[in-house]
Amino acid sequence: MNPYLPAFAWQSHAVLGRHLRVHLRNWYTATLPPVCEPLIMLLAFGVGLGRQIGTLTWNGAPMDYMHYLAPGILAYTAFMSSFFQSLFGAYIRMHFQKSWEGQLTTQLRLEHVVWGEALWAATLATAYAAIVCLVLAGFGLADQLALHWAWLPVVMPLIFLAALSFSAIGLYFTAIIPSIDHMSLPFFLVIMPIGFASSTYFPLPDVPWLTATAQLNPLHHLAEGLRGLLLNGQATWHLAASGGLCLLLLAALIPVDMRLLRKRVFGDG
Repeated sequence: MNPYLPAFAWQSHAVLGRHLRVHLRNWYTATLPPVCEPLIMLLAFGVGLGRQIGTLTWNGAPMDYMHYLAPGILAYTAFMSSFFQSLFGAYIRMHFQKSWEGQLTTQLRLEHVVWGEALWAATLATAYAAIVCLVLAGFGLADQLALHWAWLPVVMPLIFLAALSFSAIGLYFTAIIPSIDHMSLPFFLVIMPIGFASSTYFPLPDVPWLTATAQLNPLHHLAEGLRGLLLNGQATWHLAASGGLCLLLLAALIPVDMRLLRKRVFGDG
């Protein structure tokens, strides 16, 4: 069976709806992290550290650190939120809450549950990115940021696609980690390398091997593409590179995720 078709099935959307309803029960506490995190980052790094740094050079032009940081926070939110939800959230629902077990006693198949988890992680990450946009707009009203605000709604589909591909990475680790005690391994093996080699929080040094590695990092291209739009109002090749790499990630990882999760849940190949 085609592993991608269940993404459009009503059963997968039913799983997405179930996660949304559960999330909305605690919306007042669940909203705090996506609001506080970018606010703290912009204040601590953009305002605090930015005053010590002064200006930096991006694409040959000087700019203050606050403006460099803002698009990077938006990109990193899509990455971190979707990965966290598809790893911790999905693992807890599968292993401890037994939500998967209950869903599989209905008209749902495993591929619907998996796609429902991926779609939920991407939807939640996109919603968090939208909240980050509101925080950035608040800094704009305070004359701390001057971005091309009209591009913010336009980039949301790309952020959703990126978050969906990052969720496929999280589901891969959900399938292979032995226990919740090993949850720190994906952070050291995946999140930190991808995050630090992505130009989200600081420009990458001119090191040949690091520059070559960054070209394969969709988060790097997402951050750079968002900067081109929000700072210069121009679409660059980084947007296409980010979208292409994200599609490659989905194409490569979804079949692997399905096979490994089927083996873990049912004990077969």
